[in-house]
Amino acid sequence: MELVDVQREYLADVETVIVTMREQAHALATHGNFKSAFPALLFHAHQLKGSGGSLGFPRISAVAGAMTNELNAYLIERPTKEELSRKIVALTDELAREVHSAACPASSSS
Repeated sequence: MELVDVQREYLADVETVIVTMREQAHALATHGNFKSAFPALLFHAHQLKGSGGSLGFPRISAVAGAMTNELNAYLIERPTKEELSRKIVALTDELAREVHSAACPASSSS
């Protein structure tokens, strides 16, 4: 398997993870779901931060790193859960755009 094949498979997997992350980001604002959504989001963001850069997608790594930072900052700054949810949803949307750009580089330059 060549690197381009691994990258293509990775991007497809990340698209699936993004769907889960978006659901978890919305769940942050729900009291009963926060305790499960927060650590799951932190796990996924941390994982994407490392894997994105390792596989040649520095923008995916950067956005995932920003998400990790926002989640960690919550533990210190304590914004409202709704505010955290909005920030993470926005970063998840940005992550989806980066994955789309990486998967379809010709369409992103037009």
